[in-house]
Amino acid sequence: MILWKRKLYRILLGGLVPFVYLIVKDPLAPALIAAFFLFWLLLMEFERYLHPGFWNWLLRHSPGVFKTKPGALTGDTYFMIATFISVLYFPFPVAVANLLFLTFGDAASAVIGSKFGKIQIFPGKTIEGLLGGIIVNSIVGLLLSLYLSISFEILFIGVLVGCILEVIPSKIDDNLTVGIIPGLLMTLFVVF
Repeated sequence: MILWKRKLYRILLGGLVPFVYLIVKDPLAPALIAAFFLFWLLLMEFERYLHPGFWNWLLRHSPGVFKTKPGALTGDTYFMIATFISVLYFPFPVAVANLLFLTFGDAASAVIGSKFGKIQIFPGKTIEGLLGGIIVNSIVGLLLSLYLSISFEILFIGVLVGCILEVIPSKIDDNLTVGIIPGLLMTLFVVF
């Protein structure tokens, strides 16, 4: 698995929905895009279970893009489930921020952690990766607070919770937890 290919793929695919949402400011187009990708990812999951040779073929023809040993579902499928839920249920500024944090925080923590990580806190997770995710997402949050009607303090809560969830080992895929829990918390702070 080539990390930079997988993370570049994730940034391009994962960044599409929040950037479209930023432009149109209406949930319909981003929800349709997320539904389109989710449909194809679920179809791929079905094929993966029905025809195990399909997954091997896909791995051979897209080297470095997908993890070789996914869980019950691939991380991309969990990611798109979280994206779809975010667009449908979170207020506009929260959904955009949450999805950008999920996209860029994951990539930053993985790349920085694998390149510079020395202090391991959990298997495959380092302090340097955690800090890299927090710094990158804080920059994204600062830029969003200037553009959207949401305070940096609320966004920073989402940044911290998301980055902590990213490093904590869990049986639930982090693309799902990081894609939903920070959004729920930010929504509570925006609403109340």
